[in-house]
Amino acid sequence: MKRILVVLMFGVGSVIADDTIVGSDAYRVESELASQIEAKQISRQEAEEMDLNQADIYEVSSTVSVENLELLIAEKLQDSIMPFYSIEFNDPTKDNEFRATVTEYFGKVE
Repeated sequence: MKRILVVLMFGVGSVIADDTIVGSDAYRVESELASQIEAKQISRQEAEEMDLNQADIYEVSSTVSVENLELLIAEKLQDSIMPFYSIEFNDPTKDNEFRATVTEYFGKVE
C-alpha cells in the first residue's frame, strides 16, 4: 500500500510540473500578444458574461516552438477586425506539435 501511495505522489508531482511549464509558456505568449494586438484578450467566461458573439474559431499549430506558435497566432489576429479574442492552449502532442484554439468575438447585436 505504501508503494502505491509513493508512486501516486510522484506521478501527480510530475503532472503538476508539466502543467506549470506549459502554463508559464502560455502566460508569456498571452502577454506578448497583448502588446502586439489591438484586440482585447478575454476568457471564454468573460465573453459569455459580456454576451459577446463568436465570430470565428480556429486552431493554430506549430511543430517548431512555442515562440513560433505565438507568431502564427499574432499573424492571424493582426488580420482580424474583431475587438475581442480568447486563446485556449492545448497540450503538445507526442510529436511536439504546439497547438492553440483561438476564438474571436464581436459585441452584442442590437
